[in-house]
Amino acid sequence: MYLRAMSKLCWHGKPNDNQSIRTVLNNVTLGSTAEYDLPAQLSYKTNKIKTTKYSIITFLPKNLFEQFHRLANVYFIFIALLNWIPQVKAFQPEVSLIPVVAVLTVTALKDGFEDYRRYKQDKKVNHSQCLVFKTSKDDYEPTECFRVRVGDMVKVKCNQVIPADLLLLACSEDLDTCFIETANLDGESNLKQRSAVSLSSTSEFTPHSPVRVECEPPNSELNKFKGSVVTSEGQRKGISKENLLLRGCLLRNTDYIEGMVIYAGHDTKAMKNSSGPRHKISRLESLMNRDVIWCLVILLFLCFFSAIGSGVWLSEHWDTPDAVPYIPFEDGVRNESNPALEGFLRFWTFIIIYQVMIPLSLYATLEIVKSCQVYFIHNDREMYFAEKGITPVCRALNITEDLGQVQHIFSDKTGTLTENKMVFKSCCIGRMLFMEAARSKSANTTDEETHMVIDPMFADAHDTSVLTAVANNYSDVQLSSEAKSEVSEFLVLLATCNTVVVSSHSHNLRDSVATNLDNGSMDSLDTTQTTVTHNGVVTQQTPLEENGNTSFASSNTLNVPVTTFTPVKTAFRKLAERIRRSFAGDDDSNISLNSMNLGDMSMLSQRTLTSRYEAESPDELALVKAVCKYGCRLLSRSSESVSVYLPLEGTLSYKVLAMLPFDSVRKCMSVVMRRENSQEIVVYTKGADNVIFDKIKSDEQNQQLVKQARIHVNHFAKDGLRTLCMAKKLLTEAEFTNWYERFNTCSMYNQEEEQFMLCNELENDLELLGATGIEDRLQDGVSESIKDLEVAGIKVWVLTGDKQETAINIGYSCGLLPQDAAILTLNVPNADEVQSVINGHLEGTSTRRHRRTPSTMSTASTQNVRKCLVVDGKTLGHIFSSNLGKTFLKLADECLSVLCCRTTPSQKAEIVELVKSRNKKLTLSIGDGANDVNMIRTANVGIGIEGVEGKQASMAADFSIGRFKHLVRLLFVHGHWSYDRLAVMTLYNFFKNSNLIFVLFWYQIYCMFSGQSHIDQMYLITFALLFTSLPPIIVGILDQDLPENVLMSNPNLYKQGPMNQLYHRYSYWLHIIDSLYQSLVIFFISYAHFVNSDVGIWSFGTIQTATILVSQLIILGFDTRMWHWIYIGSNVASVLAFMLFATCIGIFCYTCSDPSNPYGVTQYVASIASSWILVFITVLIAVLPRMVCIVMANSLYPTDVIHTRSLLKKPRLDIRIQSI
Repeated sequence: MYLRAMSKLCWHGKPNDNQSIRTVLNNVTLGSTAEYDLPAQLSYKTNKIKTTKYSIITFLPKNLFEQFHRLANVYFIFIALLNWIPQVKAFQPEVSLIPVVAVLTVTALKDGFEDYRRYKQDKKVNHSQCLVFKTSKDDYEPTECFRVRVGDMVKVKCNQVIPADLLLLACSEDLDTCFIETANLDGESNLKQRSAVSLSSTSEFTPHSPVRVECEPPNSELNKFKGSVVTSEGQRKGISKENLLLRGCLLRNTDYIEGMVIYAGHDTKAMKNSSGPRHKISRLESLMNRDVIWCLVILLFLCFFSAIGSGVWLSEHWDTPDAVPYIPFEDGVRNESNPALEGFLRFWTFIIIYQVMIPLSLYATLEIVKSCQVYFIHNDREMYFAEKGITPVCRALNITEDLGQVQHIFSDKTGTLTENKMVFKSCCIGRMLFMEAARSKSANTTDEETHMVIDPMFADAHDTSVLTAVANNYSDVQLSSEAKSEVSEFLVLLATCNTVVVSSHSHNLRDSVATNLDNGSMDSLDTTQTTVTHNGVVTQQTPLEENGNTSFASSNTLNVPVTTFTPVKTAFRKLAERIRRSFAGDDDSNISLNSMNLGDMSMLSQRTLTSRYEAESPDELALVKAVCKYGCRLLSRSSESVSVYLPLEGTLSYKVLAMLPFDSVRKCMSVVMRRENSQEIVVYTKGADNVIFDKIKSDEQNQQLVKQARIHVNHFAKDGLRTLCMAKKLLTEAEFTNWYERFNTCSMYNQEEEQFMLCNELENDLELLGATGIEDRLQDGVSESIKDLEVAGIKVWVLTGDKQETAINIGYSCGLLPQDAAILTLNVPNADEVQSVINGHLEGTSTRRHRRTPSTMSTASTQNVRKCLVVDGKTLGHIFSSNLGKTFLKLADECLSVLCCRTTPSQKAEIVELVKSRNKKLTLSIGDGANDVNMIRTANVGIGIEGVEGKQASMAADFSIGRFKHLVRLLFVHGHWSYDRLAVMTLYNFFKNSNLIFVLFWYQIYCMFSGQSHIDQMYLITFALLFTSLPPIIVGILDQDLPENVLMSNPNLYKQGPMNQLYHRYSYWLHIIDSLYQSLVIFFISYAHFVNSDVGIWSFGTIQTATILVSQLIILGFDTRMWHWIYIGSNVASVLAFMLFATCIGIFCYTCSDPSNPYGVTQYVASIASSWILVFITVLIAVLPRMVCIVMANSLYPTDVIHTRSLLKKPRLDIRIQSI
């Protein structure tokens, strides 16, 4: 009865995936589909994957349909079809099809090959095996993945791939938690913990358990999932992403899991996020498309002019039939026609003749060249990051030239400029300050013994090793019991308020151990007892069994667990020896607190913590490792409980009541737990200082703590440390129950908004515990890179979520903020004052020089001083909401660099969009984390760094690199060369095509605009395809205006791209004018030479074709800077190809080229001595003006590149140019 009622409740309504709620039931308990009417569940997509676009039947029509979406292909197909109309045809119809058919065939073969590879991959995935529960056998049976349906019960074993999106219902672990690796989805290799949903409080889960799930319809949000499950008792329980296993993830460190399929096949979140290669249009390509339109305008003008000329001439001679020899009419046709109609028909004839004015070959050439440029980027050994084995990757194949035109760079800080390897350095707890290597004031401590210089105002700072002494209750620590209690509470918060996963064994370490075992390089592990001393007292270490793990513990020392891998206990003797030596010391000497180094506090925290703890955030991992050093160790974590070990108190267990994860709006996270020993309910919160301070109680005691903590936090920030503040709150049972009921029963439609408000409600009236300072060092080469970028004329913006003082300190360290620059700050709390402050900075009346000491403050005008701008996130919010973007950009343009702090991910994207749209600047964004994805996607060029936070940024970016310093080479070398090559090649293609068309146009004057061509149709069809295509491709791939070492050592040479020196708005017309001049020379010199001779029309045209070819190759030679053997060979091959082709058609084409007749023409032209001289003289006169202009421009107005090239030709000259 329960199942029948449930099914009727579920399936009323329209069954489709567009419903606001998807309802799924367990297929095992539903019985046959005939008994239960389940049209909705049966209509959900199966788990079959199909990424192919074609089948054998649909390949040809569908592929042609897709190719005809390209306007260039449509244009040339239209031209080819025109040529089949007898009244307008200019060439043989079959001949006119050769170029477009060749392009369509090559593209179809490429698409077919790629689709076949996708088909094989789909077949492999669909036919892979997974375990699905079968009612017929009452057990899990191997089943092909494509047969899995929504509602099926699936079992997945360790190291297997999740076959569909599963709701986790049971797992092998006692705490009903499992670990997954999501590298296939977001690139993050660290483990993530997922929790099983409890369906009943009285019985365990079985595949026969009735399950009803109501959730959101399929979507692409990987990090969001909303829904609820109805338990067997009829209660509704909320479910989230913590209960969902996504398709493509790997199950790790868990023997098996059982789950129900919620989304299958193309409804899974992984498939919803799958997309093809990115397609962006570069700035140069945009200019090219604009100039293609001008080519079309010129084409239409020439056709209209020629058609009008034909109509006018015919109208003057229409009544004299013998005067119209060029247009033969069939019997009776002349009487049915008229000059206007004939002019109209000739218009379409001229469209066919002048068709190559639109450069079809240019698009194919660009694809070839860009593919080769991407190959060079991928294989640049100078950009290989050996430490992690990262090579540069290009995911957007058509914007390589944009790398050479970047004007603004927007960079994240953490993980992009810094290592993102967090090291705990300082903290404040209550009124106490703890700093690494600082010495507490005591009688036996001298100034000489202090490891680091401490600001006089912090002379009372304790060394961080005191934290260990407090945790272990050492007698020589002079702290009150209240202070010790605060320290213990602070350490527990750091250990529990996080998302760190405690794995029984690391998936990375396990793989490496397995490899070593195979090599026979490790011996057995011996758990012999060890000793450690404190103040000369020897303490016995005994094995402590916890959750199957062996660990060493004592009442007054650190808890140091050593993981064992049953049943291979006998495999690690050497490892145990190293651990004991690291812990006890090789010489068994006494270890006292004052002599103990931080690295010696816990040998395991340094050697194996990385394999024990898995964290999504490096900050969290650093804090958990730090408290482990000081004696507070996180032992286990599940969705329902957390265990922490303190040497003084032993193992402390907490029941997790609620977890409020971090988000970029709240800027904090919280965990609500019940202490099992006291049954108290405590809320632990950590987050940004500006957020936490506003949530602290307003009583005098807490506000005094806030005042003192602000001083400490600002000191941390000025030292360049990342800061976090910690607070807590005690709740009564009634308060928590009331809040949790509201939190757990939020409407599915407004769940995020309602839960956000409830989170803020809970995270209020807190008690401040303290703050931490974490060091994140700069990457090597960052300072030099930023300096080179500024010399190159690129404005660098750093967008970070850090505190302003931290950001400024890093700005000075990395060279973003020069020491002699005036710092303009925008830190305005009120929206009404923002505009006046910006205007004040613009007028130079509100500037102040920011120094490291207050004595250097100045309010003097800094009009003649370099300026840098620092703005905080709150002020940015006011700027965007008050529509002050234009004024803000005006101020930013006057500054050398801009530093934005406390920014959210959405603000980063808004800043990039503002500069890109308002200033029309070519922008580049670079980051390493998921919070940088919006910024990366908004910019013209997105760069991702594969760092500690995974690959989400690199997967969303157009290019990915390993280090920030590699960006300089990517721009200065590959970007510079790509822009230079493509600009030269594109303009040359416009020149050569228009040059040929203009020669054809001049001939129409002498054939009464009849549409007759003096150049053989075979030459016209194959000229751009065979004779002049290879040399520009070689130039586009291999040409170098300057060597890479010169480009790297002289950043100012990069300015050529951003200033559009090679391809500006007039470049196209200059090349068109030159092609027009050369066409006049080529046609009329030949015409003047043969005007009274008996040379035929086809001989005349062949000579002009040879002249055009030679002159165009010479013009390309003027633009080529690197004459290597490949380029020279391509030119020779082009000339030889023309000669061979001309000879062949002259011998074999007797009647194959009607109405032209090339038979014997080549042999005849070659036998005329004057034709060779004519070609030489004509080419010389045609190219001479271009050569003169190039020499004069390079001599009188040389660019930086030209000047550097001239200097390189001088012997023994240092190529490092300080100022050009």
